[in-house]
Amino acid sequence: MDEQLTMAAKTLARWCYVRGVDERVLGCGEQLLKAAADEALGRTAPAHLEQALWQQTAALLRQRRDWDRDHQVSPPTPAECLPCAVAVDHCPTHAGQRCRACGGQLHRIVVDEGFDTHPCCDRPGANGSRAFLEHTAQLLGATLLAQPA
Repeated sequence: MDEQLTMAAKTLARWCYVRGVDERVLGCGEQLLKAAADEALGRTAPAHLEQALWQQTAALLRQRRDWDRDHQVSPPTPAECLPCAVAVDHCPTHAGQRCRACGGQLHRIVVDEGFDTHPCCDRPGANGSRAFLEHTAQLLGATLLAQPA
């Protein structure tokens, strides 16, 4: 196997693994796969290697899943929204979810918790904002729940 392909597949597999993305990633659309490869590798993947790159990446992810099972290791929580885990800008459900205060992209956890602003954009008043503290606590709780045990 080509050394360039092997290194790129290992990098891409690590990137997918920490996001809870498994071999289901092969079911994503081509544009989403390109976006993921570009972000994970920090550069555009060579066009002639793309299909082989994803096949090898999926094989590595399957091997990692089997290794985790055999060694009783808890893998990262599987991604509920595969497009968000790969590239939120391409997710039809969560793309376009913008902060009411600053207009920036909202993370899926914030949206799923029912908020329409970033925690830092909820400006506390003179005595502090209870909404800000509740929002931050809920975001922290959601983040902690998303972490593997």
